[in-house]
Amino acid sequence: MTFEEHMQQLRELTQKLEKGNLSLEESVELYTKGMQLAAECQNELETAKLQITKQQVPVQQQEENTDGSKA
Repeated sequence: MTFEEHMQQLRELTQKLEKGNLSLEESVELYTKGMQLAAECQNELETAKLQITKQQVPVQQQEENTDGSKA
């Protein structure tokens, strides 16, 4: 599943929980699933951040080498 699909599922779960017409068992089940989805989204965001950071380092080093401020 993509990040966007996880987020959509999380929104749907949240809407169901906010309506408040669920049994306790259903609410706990949806909450648990929501927490799992939120953790997956967080992991995906951290992975994306790491990828961006890795790409920024070579660009910064290249800029430093071309402007002569650092070797």
